[in-house]
Amino acid sequence: MSSTHIAWLIALAFTPTGAVLATAAHGRIREIRRLIRTGERAQGVVIRLEPTQLEGPGSESTITVRRSGTTAYYPVIAWTTVDGQAMETRTHVARPLNRTLSLGARVDVRYDAAKPSRWTLPAEKPGVWWLFVGLGGLCVAIGTAFVVVALSYGP
Repeated sequence: MSSTHIAWLIALAFTPTGAVLATAAHGRIREIRRLIRTGERAQGVVIRLEPTQLEGPGSESTITVRRSGTTAYYPVIAWTTVDGQAMETRTHVARPLNRTLSLGARVDVRYDAAKPSRWTLPAEKPGVWWLFVGLGGLCVAIGTAFVVVALSYGP
């Protein structure tokens, strides 16, 4: 296989993957901002913490952490919509016990009245989603660089 073909294959792997990743993460950021601005408000309480085991490199897991065997927790929040619908939702990000919400903690919840499963915690910052936007942009840049390389070598 020629170096031009390899450059095209790398470009075809990185560019669409990066574009999808960045677009999806940016969509989540926009949804969070919209919910904070216009969403209905509710008071929630952390009713339990769902543990998840993070595995290190070489495991079947896709998550890489500094130490294998680290446990992180997803807070589960109970809250009620304006029309009286009881909700129980799990946060989108798991964190170590010393960095997550504690049991019984009261939190503000913002949600879409038409679809309460779309919700967010105003106190949660979208920083992790910006990280994915940046990672997606980096993949697009790498893919674009390989397109330039492939085009410079010609057919």
